[in-house]
Amino acid sequence: RLDANIARLQGEMDARGIALRPHAKTHKSVEVARRQLAAGARGITVGTIGEAEVFVAAGIDDVFLAYPVWAAGPKGRRLARLHETIPGFRVGIDSADGARCLGAAVAGGERPLTVLVEVDPGNHRTGVAGPAAAGAVARAAREAGLVVDGVFSHGGHGYAPGAAASAGHDEVRSLEAAAAALRAAGFDVRTISAGATPTMLSAAT
Repeated sequence: RLDANIARLQGEMDARGIALRPHAKTHKSVEVARRQLAAGARGITVGTIGEAEVFVAAGIDDVFLAYPVWAAGPKGRRLARLHETIPGFRVGIDSADGARCLGAAVAGGERPLTVLVEVDPGNHRTGVAGPAAAGAVARAAREAGLVVDGVFSHGGHGYAPGAAASAGHDEVRSLEAAAAALRAAGFDVRTISAGATPTMLSAAT
């Protein structure tokens, strides 16, 4: 059943020409992640520094920490070590202050850290509200020495009964507007990342 589920989602994304980075926060399993990667996933997504450390230690070299961590003190040092270990480590940000804190944590490294700006599509948990705010956070990140790769969202409001389709459309609409704002500000938007379990297909456009 596990392998069938992995193959089904990978097939849906392959048919759409979309890179898949499944979230490992639920299975928390190196073996499951390896099966997902073997099936064609580009990398994995995690929700905590600890999760990232486990998967990186297991040799997985494309890891996106999709949560805006306040990178001060020990957390900052742990993030810096992850960044130094693999070139494919990326982190989410959703505030100018958070971007500056993250930039300070990884300053002096051999290469700049890549980040994605989180956009709130209606979940009201994390993420910036609107394209103007996304542009402001991206500019702060650039000034802090970070490389802004694009935007992402989590359509968690899709868990409400009957809300999966509309939440997916919310993600697409919000991300397209934020990406346009970043491009207008001179950023090369290479990644637009969407999806929660309910919206994994409705946001995949």
